[in-house]
Amino acid sequence: MVCDGLVEAVQKLPLLEELSLTHTTITTEGIEALGHSCPWLKSFELNNSLDMGSGDYFENEDVRNEEALAIAKNLPTLHHLQLIGNSITNKGLKAILDSCPHLVSLDLRLCKYVSLNEVLSSRISGQIKNVKLPHDSLAGLDFSFNACGEEDDDLSFEDYERDMSSEDDEWDMSSEDNEDDMSDDY
Repeated sequence: MVCDGLVEAVQKLPLLEELSLTHTTITTEGIEALGHSCPWLKSFELNNSLDMGSGDYFENEDVRNEEALAIAKNLPTLHHLQLIGNSITNKGLKAILDSCPHLVSLDLRLCKYVSLNEVLSSRISGQIKNVKLPHDSLAGLDFSFNACGEEDDDLSFEDYERDMSSEDDEWDMSSEDNEDDMSDDY
């Protein structure tokens, strides 16, 4: 975990405006410290590996949303938020939309637990100018990742997209399945 070092570092950087964390975890305490110590933070990237969400640890929706809820509570001044591969669900996304009114860009690519329905899609498009949805292309990103913890076999985003296209050829935000997934949230 990066928490102790991050807390110490951000306390020394009160004018920090951008922070990018990739292939790492951060605790809610780390996000809290970031919010308290860096009031000028406008851009936050928290990009994870694809193995996020595997195992019993992430079976609980509250655990999946810990980072998202901490962001919503502690980083209301964000303009840009990138959560590639995050375990966020619709509950965490709604909290961010409710609490971060200045967001102009939101990147949810590979957030496999987000299931957009018409209401949530409309809200995102009305509130945020630049949106990347969970199944949008990963082209143009500068980093690679490893899938399922295979340290020796780094995959590019293009490799992942090719694999995903064979599993899930279309993703329709207006499908009845997605609307049913959201019925409990609204």
